[in-house]
Amino acid sequence: MSIKGMTPAIEVAGFGLSGDIGGLRRTTYYTPDGRVMKAIPQIRGFVIKDKDGKVIETGTRDANLDRGWLSQMPQVKKLFCPYCDRWHDTQVEIEACKIQQDKMLERFAKQTKQEQVDETESLRQQVTELKTIVEKLLEAQSGKIL
Repeated sequence: MSIKGMTPAIEVAGFGLSGDIGGLRRTTYYTPDGRVMKAIPQIRGFVIKDKDGKVIETGTRDANLDRGWLSQMPQVKKLFCPYCDRWHDTQVEIEACKIQQDKMLERFAKQTKQEQVDETESLRQQVTELKTIVEKLLEAQSGKIL
């Protein structure tokens, strides 16, 4: 029997999973696209306040569930989007996400290029001013020497 064939039997027996024979206990989570994730629960405290700052609710939650992971296998699986690292219901939403990301990248590229041009112009202006100051100092110094 190959190792690949033994893996399900080992998992059923409870061995081979980190935490079952020592170490930190892992919990099984599922992504909305059906992948199995074994991770240490990330328990965090939370406080919910209203507009006036009055505490409405406090408690603890598992931050892994905030990532979009689920505690049980989803009945209807979603598609994973490589553009936003989230899950979408349809391929159309994924394509829309790609278009939105392309627009955002284009806008950031233009903004970065403009910032570089502005910075270059600013540096050129400063260098010109410094050259003028140095020339005046040299003229003043040469006038004192003669």
